[in-house]
Amino acid sequence: MKSASIHVCFLILFTCGSQATAQTKSPTVGDAAKNDRPEKLTATIGDVLIRIDGPKLWTLSGFDFQNSKIAVEDSAYGSVLNINGVGILGSAHFLDVPGKPGEVEKEQVSLVQLFLDERPVMEITPTMNLVGESFRMARESKIRGVQLNSSVTLRDGVLIETVRLRSAEAVDLKVSYPLMYAWSPVMSQYLFGEDQGVQRRGNFLSEPAKPAEGLEKTSRWMAVYNPRDQKGAVVSVTKRPKTADAWLQFTDAPGIYRKLRLMSFSEKTMPAGFDGTFQMTVGFFTATDNDWESQAQKRMQQLQPPAVTQSTITHNH
Repeated sequence: MKSASIHVCFLILFTCGSQATAQTKSPTVGDAAKNDRPEKLTATIGDVLIRIDGPKLWTLSGFDFQNSKIAVEDSAYGSVLNINGVGILGSAHFLDVPGKPGEVEKEQVSLVQLFLDERPVMEITPTMNLVGESFRMARESKIRGVQLNSSVTLRDGVLIETVRLRSAEAVDLKVSYPLMYAWSPVMSQYLFGEDQGVQRRGNFLSEPAKPAEGLEKTSRWMAVYNPRDQKGAVVSVTKRPKTADAWLQFTDAPGIYRKLRLMSFSEKTMPAGFDGTFQMTVGFFTATDNDWESQAQKRMQQLQPPAVTQSTITHNH
């Protein structure tokens, strides 16, 4: 892997100053709906535990497999837009409002719905720990003029994230990240590939090496592996719009994370009337140092929707 110095941003998370009560309003200002929402939530479904974070505007915040940390908490997930002349808005990315000290602009969340075993979760408390056969969170929000309908689903040992982006007007973007994952820094090996097999393999950097970045424009999946725990994960792009790029961009920051981003609209305009859905699916596996690559590829094939063949990928809108 080629090394290149980059600027690593550490997140300053927004926290609610009020004391937790049985029913706590969200800290987000300007929501169209005044739903009660948890500040911290975990959902344990089988061997997988995921975290949902209120201060990050009810987006994914790390996950574990068989009690091993696969993705870290102290990073941003969800969807992010970098709008020309505006800045970066989205999960855990807020902007100061010019001329209004102390006021910030953020993604406006209008709806958060939780489902356990396909039943709505009606009793909401500040801290929640759910256990069941399946979990789903549905979410509606806006980033400026872009409408987002997103979901997080965990069932049968598989984590599925989906986001639909719609815009009535053209949006001039530096870049967008529809979905992203912050793999744990204990992950030491990786694969990038397409349906036909592995395109690139390597070892992540070790401390005290400086962070580096990479971009895989044709890869459709990435796998990571931790030989210490003999556990890994593979994430596959299972939906993408026909009219938008879906590149895999990553930051290898030793001791912090191995950050993967689904990248689209790099130095492009999201056209007026755009309506596109992005989806990434994560599966988990155990393996030995000798067979982890074959186990990762086998798991990747299991993640593909029935309509996806060896030579195609699901497109929509």
